[in-house]
Amino acid sequence: MRIAELRNHPFLLLVLKDGESEGYFSPELVHKIKQQLVDMSLRIASDNLSIIYADQINKGCEIVLGITNLGLLDLCDNDADKAKEIIKTQGIVYCFRAGWAKYAQLKKISPSYFESISITTYALAISDTSDIRVLHASLMKEGYKSAKLLDVYKNIAASYCASTILVDNDEDVLLYELQRFLNTAMALLLIDSDRKMFTSSLYQEFNTYLISTDKDVLLEKIETCIVKLTGQLSVLTKSYLQEIALLDFSEFKNIIAQQIDVAIHIQEILELPITIANELHDDFEGGYDFHADDEDDLAYLMPDDR
Repeated sequence: MRIAELRNHPFLLLVLKDGESEGYFSPELVHKIKQQLVDMSLRIASDNLSIIYADQINKGCEIVLGITNLGLLDLCDNDADKAKEIIKTQGIVYCFRAGWAKYAQLKKISPSYFESISITTYALAISDTSDIRVLHASLMKEGYKSAKLLDVYKNIAASYCASTILVDNDEDVLLYELQRFLNTAMALLLIDSDRKMFTSSLYQEFNTYLISTDKDVLLEKIETCIVKLTGQLSVLTKSYLQEIALLDFSEFKNIIAQQIDVAIHIQEILELPITIANELHDDFEGGYDFHADDEDDLAYLMPDDR
């Protein structure tokens, strides 16, 4: 983007201006290019924006400018002479399609992330000299992160999800649920279980261990269990989870360290089967009783005139 920075206009516009002033582009070609840019802008505005307002049509023009600029830069590698040759021999639509192909890469990497990126992100104002390739590279990087999150989520959920796996498109939700899965793995390791899901008896064992063990002993064992858990993960999964700090188990540790209603708070950060969750939160009369009043619970469900 060297000439763009020096002359305060996007690379594409400078190439078009230079090509016209130098006589490299014929008047007919210049007219054709302008008409094609207008047509593409109206199409973009019609398909992606509201064309009721003039500013939206202007935004369509900026999107076409940005996408076409991206394509041209990718094709010519910032070489102005090569750029003019490409425009003259291949046409401006060819450059736009090259840019659109770059934009569409986001969808191939992560469809959910692609849906979250507005096409207006690629809009380029007439005085904007920023390198749109840098913007695209940044979006691609975030797209790969999104795809990795989804991949890791599915992998961990396959082992620790206590119900049907329903993948949410909201990354915050995925991160929240992923931490619950990992917390559950940690809780099971604390009681030396090789199971991937809690049963009533295992949860009773965990609950007893939690409230009867000194917090310093618990915190020390958590560190040991982190080592064991990370050893069970692939290198890429481990690296990713460490990068986003989900293997720190900060919330888990804080609940234990504070020693305030530990058994109550810890259940809120675990992935539990619905049967256990129901008893923890309702159990008809309230409280988790480890099936101590199952007969009363069944009687509660029966009609009085049975």
